[in-house]
Amino acid sequence: MEPLSVTVTTRSGHAVVRLRGEIDIATADAFRSALDSAVEHPAVSSLDLDLGRVSFIDCSGLRVLVGVRRAMEDKGGTVRLIRRSPAVERLLSAAGLDERLHVPPSHVKVPVPAA
Repeated sequence: MEPLSVTVTTRSGHAVVRLRGEIDIATADAFRSALDSAVEHPAVSSLDLDLGRVSFIDCSGLRVLVGVRRAMEDKGGTVRLIRRSPAVERLLSAAGLDERLHVPPSHVKVPVPAA
């Protein structure tokens, strides 16, 4: 199991959250907490999530993604998934959310490094 690492950078109303590791029932609260801090910041109107180094994600992580999208939309902001690992891609596709969670056309799919 690879522990979850979350880095948040905020500048000029824009937050970028970079994640690395596994998002599951054990790490979903830490994931949610990092995203809530960015969403609740009054100056943040756009949030980019870099999920290119997420090696595993389950439905608890998916629930956090959907929740943060709703929270940002409620405050008039946007969420973009700027990179998605194959694990994230599979889960979003299986859940039918791959087109609903915004991804810029130039997003990069990043291979997960071997363990």
